[in-house]
Order: sequence, then C-alpha cells, then structure tokens
Amino acid sequence: MRTDIQFLRGIAVLFVVLYHSGLGLLPEGYLGVDVFFVISGFLITKVILEGLNNNNFTFANFYYRRAKRLLPALYSTLFFTTIIGVFFLTRVQWTDYLDQLIGALTFTANLVLPGQTGYFEQASEGKPLLHIWSLSLEEQYYFVLPLILFILPKRIRVFGLITLFIISLVWCFNWILSSSQDAPLLWRLNNATKYEWAFYLLPTRAWELLAGSIAAWVMIKSPNLSLPKSLKYVAFTSIMFLGFFKYSNTHPSIEAFIVVICTALLLLGQDNWLPPNLLSKTIQKVGDWSYSIYLVHWPLFSFAHLAYIADVPPVISFLLMVLSILLGFVQFKYIETPFRYLKFNALFNNWKPIVAITLLIASPFLFFKSHPLYKNDYFEKTLLINQGLGEECENSFDEIGAVKPVCMTSLDANVAVWGDSYAMHLVPGLAQNHSIVQLTKSACGPFPNLARINQNYNAQWAKKCIEYNDQVLDYIISNKLITHVIMSSPLSNYLSSSDKVLNGRDITNADIKLLVVSFESAVKKLTASNKIVTFIAPPPKNGKNIGECLERLYGPALLMAEGCSISMEDYLSHQSHVIKALNEFEKIAFVYSLSDHLCVEGTCAVSSNGKFLYRDEGHLSISGSKELFKNFKIEVVNNVQ
Repeated sequence: MRTDIQFLRGIAVLFVVLYHSGLGLLPEGYLGVDVFFVISGFLITKVILEGLNNNNFTFANFYYRRAKRLLPALYSTLFFTTIIGVFFLTRVQWTDYLDQLIGALTFTANLVLPGQTGYFEQASEGKPLLHIWSLSLEEQYYFVLPLILFILPKRIRVFGLITLFIISLVWCFNWILSSSQDAPLLWRLNNATKYEWAFYLLPTRAWELLAGSIAAWVMIKSPNLSLPKSLKYVAFTSIMFLGFFKYSNTHPSIEAFIVVICTALLLLGQDNWLPPNLLSKTIQKVGDWSYSIYLVHWPLFSFAHLAYIADVPPVISFLLMVLSILLGFVQFKYIETPFRYLKFNALFNNWKPIVAITLLIASPFLFFKSHPLYKNDYFEKTLLINQGLGEECENSFDEIGAVKPVCMTSLDANVAVWGDSYAMHLVPGLAQNHSIVQLTKSACGPFPNLARINQNYNAQWAKKCIEYNDQVLDYIISNKLITHVIMSSPLSNYLSSSDKVLNGRDITNADIKLLVVSFESAVKKLTASNKIVTFIAPPPKNGKNIGECLERLYGPALLMAEGCSISMEDYLSHQSHVIKALNEFEKIAFVYSLSDHLCVEGTCAVSSNGKFLYRDEGHLSISGSKELFKNFKIEVVNNVQ
C-alpha cells in the first residue's frame, strides 16, 4: 500500500470529523468525502483492471472481497448505533432511523435520505446514519464499474471512463445550477429538490470516482510515471487551502472539482513526494483506521446534537472528536482486521452468513416498527404537524380558483388567515372563537410581489408564490363577508442580506425595506376595502427545537440540555432582526405579540397547563395553538389597540 494514499485517507477523514464537530475549524471539511471518492475509484479500478489484464478476475471473488472489506465494520457500527439509538431517538426519529438502517444494509441510503428531507422534517444532524449515503454511493459504483470494464474492449476502456466522467460531471453541474436561484425549473421527487438529488445520486457524483478510475488506468498503463514534486505540493496545498475557506453554499461546486483533480494528480506517479516524518506517519496511521473512524464519528455527533437539542458544548464536541479516533482504532483492530485477514477471514466467502448477519442487524426494522420505549400515543398526538384545517390547505384554492370547502369553518367566514406555515399554526386556536377561511401556502409569506429564494425554493417556485398571494389578495378584497384579516410569517427569510428574494420580476438580496414596502402595500389595499388587518408575530424562538426538547424532557429519550424554556435574552438576540421588522410593521398595522403573553420575568414559557405550546423550533402545536388563543377575540383585540 502506498504511504501517500493512507496519508490522504487520514487527511480526508480528519477533514470530515473536524467539519462535523461543529466547532467551525474547517468550514469546507466535507471536501474530505470528495477525496475519499477519488481514492476509492483509484483503488477499486486498479484491482479490476489488473484482474482483467491477468485474466483472473471473477465477479464472485471481487464482491466477496468487498464484503470482507466493508461489511464487518459497517455491521458493527449499525449494531451499536441501533442499541444506543433506542435511548437517544424520539418516536418520529426512530421511525426515520429504521428507514435509514434498511438503506444502509441495502446500500440505498443515498436514495432514502433525500426523501426524508421536507419542510417539516428534522434537521440532518438528527439522522445518525446520514453519513452512510457516501458508502452506499461507493458500493453502487463497485457494482456497476466491474461490469462496464468487463464489457468494454480493452483498447477503448479509458475512452469509456473519460466519456462517463464528462457525462456525470455535466449532469451534476447542470442539476446544481438548474436548482439555483435563477433556475427556470424546480424538480422534486419524494420532497427532494433537484439539487439534493444531484448531491446524493451515483450518476451525478460518479465523476469523482471516475477521476480516480482514470488515474488508475494511467498508472497501470505507465507504472513508472513520475510527476514533479512541485506539482504534487501545489495539489496538496490547494486541497488544504480549500478546506479552510468557504466559497459556495452549494456542493458539489467548483471547489469540489478542484479537490478531485488535485487528488487525482497526487495519486498519479509515486509516493516520494510525502516527507517521512512523525506528522505524516501519524496521519498515515489515522488513514489506516479511516474507514472505521468515518463510520463511528457521525453517530456520536448526531446523538450529542439530539441530546443537547443542537447546542452541543464545544468541550463535548472536542471530546467526541477524540473518541471517534479511539473507537475507530478499536473497531479497526478488533473488527476490521480479524474479519479481513485473521480468524474470521472465511466468514464472508459465502452468501449464507452474509444474509444471516444482515437479517440480524435488520431485525429492529422487522420487529420494532414503533419505538420500544414509547408505550402510548401521547407525543404522537401532541406533536402532530399543525397545518390548520388540514393538509389540503397547503394550497387553499381548487383548480377553478375557488376556496376549498375544507379550508373554511363556515361558508360565511368573516376572518381570513393569510400566510405561510406560521399562519397555519394559528388556525386551530383562532377557529375556537371565529369563523375562519384559511388562505395559506408553506414558506410563502403574505407579502405581495415578494417571495423567498433558496436551494429548496427557486425562482419558479417564488413566481408561483407571488401569483398565489395575488390570488389571495383578490379573493379577500372581493369577498364582502370578510371583515378581518390575520397575517403571519416568521419573517426571517426576508431579512438577511445573504438570502435572496424575488421582488416582482427581479432577483435581489433580501432587505427589510422590501419587506416593509410589501407589507404596507397589502395593508393599504385591504384597508381600502374596509378590512381590519392584524399581524400576529411569530412565537419567541431561540434556535432550538422546543417541541423535541419537551418530548425529551417528559419522555424516555435522553435530554442533556438544562431545560426547554426560552430566556428573554436568547429570544431577543436570536430574533433581533425579526423584532426590528415587527417594530416597522407596528407603524402600519396592529401587531399582536405572542411574546407579551408568553414571556414573564426574563423567561418565555413553552408549555402551559401541561400542554406543549411548541411542536418544533417555532411552530405552535395544535394543543398549544388552542391554549394560547382560547380567549382571543379579534374584534376585542383590535378595539383595544
């Protein structure tokens, strides 16, 4: 084994561990996965090509060798992660975890995970097997590549690899760019965007492995090839440099392409560019353990993220980094090595033990579809997604432009609730004392000619949001029965200059002035039609998932944070830009502040009368909405403003 390859593996896994620690030491540390992809493509292609050239390649032997290399450590990690997960995962997280587990066992994790990303889904940090997507992608490559190289005539193999490299590269960047802010199309499947699929799928990431495959072909063709040390130093320095400086919010992007090319250059030639000193030898050792380190590090960070509700103390993150390396070494020595080289070497030479062990690891999926420690459905009912009058009101209009009957509490409704999911969550409470028509669309704030843009919501979506708000505004103005309009939104997506918005037909940076102008325009049109407007401010937030925290506090899943209540100091700090916008809104219309009712003596309540007020970071639970608005009457509120 070339020492420089083990060194690069060590660098790659340290990149990833440092990045996932959340300490901010390596903003682009995820580029370590790109380094891994190139190395994997190089090594596996070298094995296949040498076997084909020597006429001793067999598919059975190849796949059994892959099984011995990958499965023991993977199964060990999955076994312990599942056991620990029982105590760290909530009811919903356990259900998601079981799908991740099957994805890991079938090497389809990169197909499962995009489907688990949705508007109301938990953060990726809460998925203990998130990192297995890269192993699944590699294994899919290992299944496909031998067949391709076997079929291609020897003389055109390199041309086939280059052609596939170009196709995959173009495919990848086409999807990445077509999901950017100025894209004409947003493509979705299982709630995932085109960008997310470009990140996860083999066809769009294969170019990285193919870069290593091409380098392997070159080395077999020219085994004595030597590149200047200066070129390799430049390539290595470029990789290190790119790890420390963030250039793009998308991945893969240009820096991934540079890292892939630089890694391929380092693999060409010999390993004489690497100085044999204590530092390089230490990193080589880490490279020996890199597979196991990669496997164990993410579940540790994920469980810590879950237990602390995202806010993991830096000292804990540092200790988990050290523990990742130690556990990686232990797994390498006592699991990887015995199964690969020593007394258990023959165990994975037959499909029967592989199937038996796979079924054993999969047994939680087969027998524990519901969380074994959650014995009742209290949390399930309490933390239901709050979409107001129903999921159908995600878009309250039917195909002919009429409001769906399910989105009205009565045909003579006189209160219109307009906005995004932060308007939806008000409806269960407001409907107790009012006749409601719900006019909502997730992520689409009630602001004419203004809509958010990001990786999940591009320009085409923003255009539809603006069209939807025009339809809502026309409906409210033309409906003589409606006397009051309640608007709501979290606002944060319209305030940061780093975010983009569609302002009319123009894509521009988000700005509080644009938001205020849009809100004022809506209020003027509504008041001119004799509608009374109230804006209900979002609940206090501190960036933590309060609903999950409450579930952990009162349920079996571990909670290591001190508590779930929101300090006034944290609220004012976290929501300072939102509070500034609300102050501007107060000059235009009446703003009903939930913080005035929730925050007392420096602390904002998150539960009341034994009921959870929150279901996640900022949305009210159904019972919370009913509790907060049980005595709310819009006519009274507006009369006393």
